[in-house]
Order: sequence, then C-alpha cells, then structure tokens
Amino acid sequence: MSNNRATVPEFGGTVNLGKPIIAEGTGVGTIKTTAATNYAINGLMYTKAITDNIAVTASPLQAALTTCLYVVGVDAAGAVTVVKGTEQLTADLASGNKVLQFPDNRSPLVCPLGYIKVVTATATTFTAGTTDLSAAGITATYQDVFQLPPAPLLS
Repeated sequence: MSNNRATVPEFGGTVNLGKPIIAEGTGVGTIKTTAATNYAINGLMYTKAITDNIAVTASPLQAALTTCLYVVGVDAAGAVTVVKGTEQLTADLASGNKVLQFPDNRSPLVCPLGYIKVVTATATTFTAGTTDLSAAGITATYQDVFQLPPAPLLS
C-alpha cells in the first residue's frame, strides 16, 4: 500500500462565502455591512454579523484627482480593517498608462470581504477614517468579493 498524501492538496483557504454588502456607515468616515456573511480564514469558518459604524483604519491622505483601492477585511474575532492601496492619477488610469493594484500589505489572518474604490475630484483629498465617503468631490464604489482578483484593475 502506498501513501499518496504528498500528492493530495491541502484544503482550506481564506475566502468570503457570503455577500456582506459593504456600504457607507451612518457615522462620518465609517462603513457598514448590511448582511451577515460567512467567511473562512485558513480553512476555519466564521460569521460576521450586520454591523454599522465600523471605524475605518486611518491611512495616509489620498491626493486630489486620484483613484485608490481600499481593501475591507475581517479577522477571526470579527474585527474589520481597511488597508489602502497605491493611488494613481485618474487621468493615467483613463489613458491606460497605469492600473490599480490591490494593497500587498494585507495580513494573511484577515479575510477580504470587498474593496472600496475612491475617486477624488479637483481640489478634493480623502483620508480614510476621517473624510466622509459621501463628501463633496468624493466618489466611492463598493465591491464585495469571494477573494481579491488576482490581476489589478484597469480603471
């Protein structure tokens, strides 16, 4: 009898199994989930309940006329974090000269629930955790994910 365990892949992973529907929170500079979601971290299952007024992790200022991705994740204890990606000039994205990268400084112990794409207008800056996501000159788009896409976004 042979032991073929070495050829069998290990199962598990970090994935979001639900649709948390990330949205702007009712408090200034906050977000919320409008549906409960199940998720796995390293193959172990957890649930994040509907939560409003989730404090957004403060991050460096996003300049005017830029677009940036902010990844929303949750850990095993249900704590939500938001990690800022690298901002790009919106004009460079529109011309195809740049792409939006997902942040690479995310913790492996946090499951991505989704991301927020923030676009700033002329003379408008954005600071996560401080600036309201519906402030004048800010366009925020919310996207839930199973896992983060393997490729960058083109716009």
